[in-house]
Amino acid sequence: MTATPQQPRGSLPLGILMGAVVAAIVLAIVWFGAGLDDSRTATPADSPTPSPTVTETAPSPSSTPTPTPTPTPTPTPTPDTTTPAEPIEGIVTELPAGSWVTVLKSLPQAGTTPEQAIAQAAELSRPSHQAVVLNTNSFGNLKPGYYAIVIPGASSRADVVATCQAIGIPVGDHCYPREIKG
Repeated sequence: MTATPQQPRGSLPLGILMGAVVAAIVLAIVWFGAGLDDSRTATPADSPTPSPTVTETAPSPSSTPTPTPTPTPTPTPTPDTTTPAEPIEGIVTELPAGSWVTVLKSLPQAGTTPEQAIAQAAELSRPSHQAVVLNTNSFGNLKPGYYAIVIPGASSRADVVATCQAIGIPVGDHCYPREIKG
């Protein structure tokens, strides 16, 4: 007699899936079926109480509702772009058009007093290169609202680069040229 190979009867994963589906259906029927017949466990509801009637009253014409103020966000300090009426001693507001300055630092006027700016200019000065403070509001091509600590007197961009090298600061964020325009 020859034995014939036995054919597999089904797929195990398919059987597990079908069993899970049937179990979920039975569980749902039992769960929801138990809640459908509330007559065995439910208590009778209280008789409804009438809700109070609300009468609307129109506002009298003499009383106007006070609007609720809308909060306004706290503004961020903006640089003061106005030129003071009185020149501040030690703050430069005029330079010849076409001249160049070596910018060493910029300080926002909103958080810096003129005296603080002048003190920082004194700290950044070198024996052969005197730093001064510019009020950028006085110069059309400079960003307003700042005290710029600069070394004036350069006649070109190349002179500014030479000044940066002479005071030992590489040209970049802390030593850079700006031309003064009319």
